[in-house]
Amino acid sequence: MQCKEINRLIMKYFDGNISELEKEMIIKHNDRCSCCAEEFTLLKEAIDSLSELPEIEVPTGFVLRVMEGIRTREKYSANPKAAAFWLVSIFGLIVFGWNIFVFSVIPFVKESGTLIAVNNVLIYGFNIISSVLREVLITVSVLLGKILILRNVLLRDYVTAVTLIVLAFTGINLFLINSRRLQEN
Repeated sequence: MQCKEINRLIMKYFDGNISELEKEMIIKHNDRCSCCAEEFTLLKEAIDSLSELPEIEVPTGFVLRVMEGIRTREKYSANPKAAAFWLVSIFGLIVFGWNIFVFSVIPFVKESGTLIAVNNVLIYGFNIISSVLREVLITVSVLLGKILILRNVLLRDYVTAVTLIVLAFTGINLFLINSRRLQEN
């Protein structure tokens, strides 16, 4: 047998789902293949050492929180194949539209002399769109930076305020305890 098939059987062995024939196949292969024998020994030692550890009590609601996190992540994760399909489709439509424009519309417009005017209008439109997009990207990045800075400042101020409140209550408690001791004496 090949090492890949033995590795599959080794996992079945540790899961406890293995027949006697398969156990015998693992033993015979490990006698001939030192790499697989070493891997088997290491896995067996690791699993044996794990079984010696005490069981830890899982906090209540832990499984529900993990499953909710998985569901939330699945909702918002994008399928790369679907995104690639849509990008290729949109690109194909743009190329198709461009070809229709170049081979159908331009020959008719070329004779009337409006091709230069249409070209100038398109260039002007692209320049306006690119400048607007550039300004939007710059503004958004600046705003995001300011929001992150504001969040850090607010978090720092919140932690400071909570620390001062805790210190004030601790001081009041110590004062009350001390005055109580003085009254008792």
